Amino acid sequence: KGDFDWAESQLKILKSSTSQLIANDALDLKLLLSDNKYDDSLHVALKLYAKADLMAFQNKTDEAINLLNQVLTEHKGESIEDQALFKQAQLYEKKKQYDKAVANYETMIANYSDGILADDALYYLAELYNNILDQPEKAKTLYEKIIFTHQDSIYFVDARKKFRMLRGDSIN
Repeated sequence: KGDFDWAESQLKILKSSTSQLIANDALDLKLLLSDNKYDDSLHVALKLYAKADLMAFQNKTDEAINLLNQVLTEHKGESIEDQALFKQAQLYEKKKQYDKAVANYETMIANYSDGILADDALYYLAELYNNILDQPEKAKTLYEKIIFTHQDSIYFVDARKKFRMLRGDSIN
């Protein structure tokens, strides 16, 4: 119910869990909280985002998208904006509204190229172009950008492999 300090303390415990998936989820959530709880002392944007995340988890996709729109309009320029854009893009993909997903990813790439989700936006957009929108040249450019600007990304190895395949290299 909006007690983000308590949630963050619980996530510290969970991130040391032996289960990789739980630890990754806890780390993602802890980063979301720590990145955004100081911008707004009342946590208005964070509460809206949390509610949208719950709606998405409950498969109430339209409600989640609307709440994220509210975050994006009422909290423009705040640090939560890139997370809201990314979450919304994923929901647009789920609804097969690919043009809107592309727009969100492109906004993230243009405005948050140094953010923690920059490589995610590049990779997800590349995957969208490669697997759904049948635009391999655009995908190749995005994979290449991951290779040259995000060497520490979890997507690096996969992006390099897919870039080489799209370039026509023979891969063993």
